[in-house]
Amino acid sequence: MKYIQWIHQTLFNTGKWIDISEVIIKIILIFIIAQIVIRFARSVINKIFDFRFKTKLLRYNERKEITLKKLCLSIVMYVVYFIVLITSLEAIGINMKALLAGISVAGFITGLGAQNLIKDILNGFFILFEDQFSVGDHVSINDTKGTVEEIGLRTTKIRGVDGEFYFFANSNITKVANYTLGEIPEIHTPEQIKTREE
Repeated sequence: MKYIQWIHQTLFNTGKWIDISEVIIKIILIFIIAQIVIRFARSVINKIFDFRFKTKLLRYNERKEITLKKLCLSIVMYVVYFIVLITSLEAIGINMKALLAGISVAGFITGLGAQNLIKDILNGFFILFEDQFSVGDHVSINDTKGTVEEIGLRTTKIRGVDGEFYFFANSNITKVANYTLGEIPEIHTPEQIKTREE
């Protein structure tokens, strides 16, 4: 009988349904705004790199430029989705101060995991700015050969010679051979050109 009364009160409690509707609308608006911000950020990033290309302020090869674009967008997406998570929890009614206090206690337990995450991110930046490899390069990572498909904040993805994908945590990348950087362009002498024309 108590359950029937609870169901009846829940179903016909107009105020509660209004509150739930408001929360749902807030969360939907948060996600819509997040998508707009990401699209705007993608447009700004593309314009910045286009401006760099036209003015030649920075001299990066095409592969590294693609890598930088993806990395910048990944950073923006991580930040935006973190803000979305926080604001959505607040919209639901979760006390973020109490939650963050709990996280600070639990943070001691999960410290090792956080250290690995930081190592992955830092090593990813070193890989990029030391120009160890870029998207599209033919490489061997930890003795696994393939073509670099993506360099992210945490992981690097390469496509193997048979089409399979390999994912490496950036902090675990200890041995790299870049065959693209090692390519020697073919130089034709005037005699070779003359022979080909004949």
